[in-house]
Amino acid sequence: MKDCLRNPAHFQTALGYYWGQFDPTRFGSPEWVEEQKAAWGYDPPQPTLYLHGTNDGCHGLDQAQVDRVPNHCGPGSVAELIEGVGHFMPVEDPTGINRRILDFLERAP
Repeated sequence: MKDCLRNPAHFQTALGYYWGQFDPTRFGSPEWVEEQKAAWGYDPPQPTLYLHGTNDGCHGLDQAQVDRVPNHCGPGSVAELIEGVGHFMPVEDPTGINRRILDFLERAP
């Protein structure tokens, strides 16, 4: 797989699939909200921890977009933009990510 993805055309095609699934320029817009409702039926009622890395090359979100995530999740939800990590946060910063998860779980009702 690594050899295949070293080819720039293959790499762009592989990433294109994910980019096509999620357009960060539309995230949180009224149109996006309506599409999500149609696809999922409702916002999840559970408290949700959403972590997003500033170096995420697959789904780039800015602080304002990350801040809107809890509006679409249950009470007590938290969203955090984490500086210096990318798409594979638990691999890039296992201690910091695990700490955030455990802190969230300790606060859960």
